[in-house]
Amino acid sequence: MDYAVVNILDYMELIGEESVVDVLSGFSCPKNKEIENFVRNNAVEFAKRKMSITYLLLDESSRVLAIFAVTHKAVQIWGENLSSTLQKKIQRYAQKNEKTNEYALSAFLIGQFGKNYQHKDAPVPDGGKMMEAVLTILKHVQREIGGGVVYLECEEKPELLNFYQNEKNRFRKFGERLSEKENVNYIQMLRIL
Repeated sequence: MDYAVVNILDYMELIGEESVVDVLSGFSCPKNKEIENFVRNNAVEFAKRKMSITYLLLDESSRVLAIFAVTHKAVQIWGENLSSTLQKKIQRYAQKNEKTNEYALSAFLIGQFGKNYQHKDAPVPDGGKMMEAVLTILKHVQREIGGGVVYLECEEKPELLNFYQNEKNRFRKFGERLSEKENVNYIQMLRIL
């Protein structure tokens, strides 16, 4: 399946902000309403404010098949949550507080990552291909500005954990965060580019 990966800011320049808002208003992600809400209500504004940039995976008819949003984030990681191999790798990008055994670093954050089920007749992109698109963009950014750690949080669901931790994606768990507002436990994961 062929699709184009388009920065939302470029798409707004091409077809106009109102048209992009209209295109995104029908985004449907029944498996994750948080992603659906983000795309419909926040993606454009966050991009305009440079809080995060959403990328749209468009088919040849310019239908949005999937999205991902990336930004950068300061992250604190406890050393005891990492294997010794991962600690050695992460030291290239982080400062370690020897007293607390905590690493402080700036990481690329994959804030949203989801498929659009709005178009019943459109093929939905494979998650692995979507992740390849994310990592390609982050490697380009890395070449321009440095860095090398990618961070994400996902719900504690076996299918999500298996996807992110598989041999191809290679994310590793380093912590958990309980969202009291949503009453959801998020697994914090990272990988080195």
